[in-house]
Amino acid sequence: MRTLLAVVASTVGCLLLLLGGAIAALVGPDDTATLPAGRVPAASGVAITSFDLFPVRDLTLHVTATSQGGPVFLGAAHPVDARDYVTGVGASWVTGVDRSGTLTTDVIDGELDAPEVDPTTATFWSGSASGDGAQSLDVTLTDEPVTFVVVPLGGSAPTTLAFGAVVPGLFVLALGVAGAGALLVTAAVLLRRRGRRRTAPTPEPVADGTDPETLTAPEPEPADAAPRTVRRRAVVLGAGLTVALTACVPLPSAVEPPAEPVRIAADAEELDAALASYGERESAASEVAAQLDPGAWADPDTDGLRALMEYRTKLDAARNQPSAPYTVTYSPLDAAVPQFTSYPMWFMALVEPTTDGTASDVQLRVFERERAAAPWRSSFALEVPADAVQLPDPGPASAASPDQLATGLAAVELVRSHLETGAEVAVELGELGTFREEMLGDDLDGRLRITNAQVRHFDGPEDPTAPGGPVQVVPVEGGVLVTSALSYTFNRAIETGWTVNLIDPAVAAVTGQPGERQNLRMLGLVQTVLLVPDGAAPRVLSAGWSLLAPGA
Repeated sequence: MRTLLAVVASTVGCLLLLLGGAIAALVGPDDTATLPAGRVPAASGVAITSFDLFPVRDLTLHVTATSQGGPVFLGAAHPVDARDYVTGVGASWVTGVDRSGTLTTDVIDGELDAPEVDPTTATFWSGSASGDGAQSLDVTLTDEPVTFVVVPLGGSAPTTLAFGAVVPGLFVLALGVAGAGALLVTAAVLLRRRGRRRTAPTPEPVADGTDPETLTAPEPEPADAAPRTVRRRAVVLGAGLTVALTACVPLPSAVEPPAEPVRIAADAEELDAALASYGERESAASEVAAQLDPGAWADPDTDGLRALMEYRTKLDAARNQPSAPYTVTYSPLDAAVPQFTSYPMWFMALVEPTTDGTASDVQLRVFERERAAAPWRSSFALEVPADAVQLPDPGPASAASPDQLATGLAAVELVRSHLETGAEVAVELGELGTFREEMLGDDLDGRLRITNAQVRHFDGPEDPTAPGGPVQVVPVEGGVLVTSALSYTFNRAIETGWTVNLIDPAVAAVTGQPGERQNLRMLGLVQTVLLVPDGAAPRVLSAGWSLLAPGA
């Protein structure tokens, strides 16, 4: 039995010693095991990994990139951000890697050799490394998909990409396993020696007439004692190893990757950063606009709001009365943040502005982001009663269903029809009810007539509710909330023999209609916030309008 135990202990010990030693040699003191580097086939050297390349969680992935052309950038990001970032670049789409490190790739066609924006200046990376030599990232995989991007910073150059895994404590654990194996081998050797020492010697013959020496043999152990001892030790050893393995090394588990990655437009941290950045850029734009440069507003604003701010600065220039620069910050009160599968994206936020230290009335603003590396710009802004709007939670709750989109768009159509024709519509117009009277004014006893009237959705995609469009719809309790930007054009002609002019010479100059005229053309913007309750008439919560300069 002892021989059998010695053989078993020796065999198991040798296996543990070899296994522990091999693992320790493989991972090293940094607890990292890495495959050989694979070459990126794209001529640009730019590579992006598929979001489902490693469909596991609770694993720390070790990724390394190099470039033969000098410095290299390696970044980790949400797949929606990463894919948008390399749009237009000829790159490699990494879909797999084998045990030799060879990459399986697809071709991404593009005319650019590098992304349009320096990767080191982009803010969407969840982790990044850049510089000369090999650059590495350790990323713990979770249920959220992640994508890696490699960009050579010295221009197009051959690059490589290598993957590995970091298992905290594995090196020490491997040494422990090897040590346990060494102890078992030692125990086996000692067990054999002890067995040889306890073998009874053969008694010598006793001479005649001599009393034999009495020998007392040790009492034998029960037949099943040794097996019980071995079993107990084996159970203790197995339990100890199991505890050590599970306690020190979390086991990775498989996850089901989504059919298509979905990204929330901005989480709480990104929302705060977006508002902070916007406030800084608006403040900087006000300084440039104080120099009577309307182009200043291209940085913080977009679409209708940009056109409106440019018009105001052009009026200041025509009057030679520059507005004073100011410093503004925005504090978020509430936000509706939908999720998207691609750019552009938007979110709607109730914010409290503080201008030069003084708080202002609450505003409802829409912020849009055209590309992953672009800043958030505001396309819509109106003051609203703070308690009139209750926005939904971020994520799926902020996404309107097709029926809700149709309901919101139908309400905007009623408003558009009224603005264009003056017809009565089933909408509580509120302050918008005075629009036509204020914009069209006196018809001079019928002498000044409208020859053309058009009210349309402000510039955007064919579907005005699509990302980047002028209509945003979010679900709210008991209905939907809608923001809308409409452009209007009214052409008016005066009766023959009469002339008409714009009273404000600055407005006349900016709109290109100076002096006495027989025709007037009015171009402008109408912004509205609509609440559409379920089963009830839409209600205008806030509205604003202004002339715009031609070509806006």
